[in-house]
Amino acid sequence: MQVAGAGVSPARLHPRRTLVAYGQLALPMAIADLPLSIYLTAFYGGDIGVPLAAMAWVLLLTRLSDVVTDPMIGILSDRSTNWPLGRRKTWLLMGIPVKMLAIYMIFFAQPGAGAGYMLLWLFVLYLGWTMISIPYGAWGAELSGDYHQRNRITGWRTLFAFIGILIATIAPLITGGGAGTPQGLTPVMQGLGTWALVALPVSALLIWRFVPDAPVRQSAGAATTWMKGFKIAASNGPFIRILLATTIGRIGSVINTTVVIWFFIFAMALGPSAGLPVIVYLLAAVLGVPLWVVLGSRFTKHNALIGAVLTSIFAFAFLLLVPPGNLLLSCLVMVLAGIGGGAAATLGSSIAADVIDLDELRSGRSRAGLLIAFWGMGGKLADAIGGFIALMLLSWFGFSAVSATNTPEAIFGLTVTYILIPWPFYFVSVLLLWRFPLTHARQARIRRLVERRAARAERLG
Repeated sequence: MQVAGAGVSPARLHPRRTLVAYGQLALPMAIADLPLSIYLTAFYGGDIGVPLAAMAWVLLLTRLSDVVTDPMIGILSDRSTNWPLGRRKTWLLMGIPVKMLAIYMIFFAQPGAGAGYMLLWLFVLYLGWTMISIPYGAWGAELSGDYHQRNRITGWRTLFAFIGILIATIAPLITGGGAGTPQGLTPVMQGLGTWALVALPVSALLIWRFVPDAPVRQSAGAATTWMKGFKIAASNGPFIRILLATTIGRIGSVINTTVVIWFFIFAMALGPSAGLPVIVYLLAAVLGVPLWVVLGSRFTKHNALIGAVLTSIFAFAFLLLVPPGNLLLSCLVMVLAGIGGGAAATLGSSIAADVIDLDELRSGRSRAGLLIAFWGMGGKLADAIGGFIALMLLSWFGFSAVSATNTPEAIFGLTVTYILIPWPFYFVSVLLLWRFPLTHARQARIRRLVERRAARAERLG
């Protein structure tokens, strides 16, 4: 008789080299992914000339396709137990060339490419992203069962991600062009595409060489099907709760980031300096990652995450008081908002790893890939809904991305979309996080039971 285990005992704490080698893949991923959050709509709406309403539907359809692909990749990743390189590592390495092809097609698009071109290659890009990110996230959950080391694992990953985001944000200073400039975002997108295409295979080589794929002890239970996967996820109450909290909160964040460049160009009248507040925000987020790792260990992860969300709401509200053209005050507000911005990726992913342990205790097998797939699917659904809401609102208010001037009504709509529309989503997220049941003490008990059962199964052969 054999029972699935997490693969890594809580007592086995990985050295820093392993954690760094694991986390560094997030850097080139962020260089490739940031433009999808911040630059993509401005690039295709301005430089390429795709109408905002058409782009809203493209983003919605490409993200909704992940409802099928995410659970499928998660289930296949969990089943691939006999592959020589390991189940997580193999899927990740297969996803790299898929994503690289799509990066080239999306980032080097030419004017007139159209909504159909964008739809096709975004679908391929998100497929490659799924093949990498789901095994990558499950791998991180399996590296350690220790409550605090999981904070360090996600902390390193988030730190590298924010460094990549920072590099992508300051790209206009290196490549030329940028939001609000005559050259537009074409030089920025092509520069970032080149960096990502060079860095991704190097990063994949490092993670293949220095990070072990957790061993798996499969039970004799029936294989998980796609529909059964939904029932598994739905039966894990704490997982559904943190999934809803982060997904709903992310909808608000995506609404915010979809229009951020246009907000600082037009509503704040910063012109070519519009990228600077975004750079300041991301730098503050990078510096805030260690803070949230510490606070998550001291005050529990969910309470620290609540504090971060409320900090961001408070900070963005101050932008309503900043006069247009005031670059200094805009940057100061974005420092405060950025400090809170680093918490969701660090603490939310760490909480997800904890609730995966609960599923393993109840089921007797490790299904991290499946549950991380639903986690990723929630994020992509949030991206679809948030981007759709933001772009359709701007279209309804009459905002034009290619016009040098917009009506007062369009500027008002841009401001409301950027600052106020996200608030209800943030508040619902806080309510779902309130009194979250999986504390440090309970997670430690769950891990002890999981490891004790796995050890007993090994002794019995």
